[in-house]
Amino acid sequence: MAGNGPMFDLEDCEDVELNNNKTTSDKFLKAKNTKNIKGSGNESSQNTVAHKSWHETAFGKVVIGLIIGGVLLVAKLILS
Repeated sequence: MAGNGPMFDLEDCEDVELNNNKTTSDKFLKAKNTKNIKGSGNESSQNTVAHKSWHETAFGKVVIGLIIGGVLLVAKLILS
């Protein structure tokens, strides 16, 4: 979760290699008394946006509501 501190909190380490890690936290790494840190392809951002499925969008919710409303209307007409 964003804002919950760094993804990695290292202390008294040597020869650390961090590759292709992603976090939504505002900090990726906190290190104390650590030597030889190497890394590549790492990302840290509070602005990371997860892809939404169509039914999670506002348009998808409207479509689902219209379908449910149509089904209920048809059911009411059939049972009347």
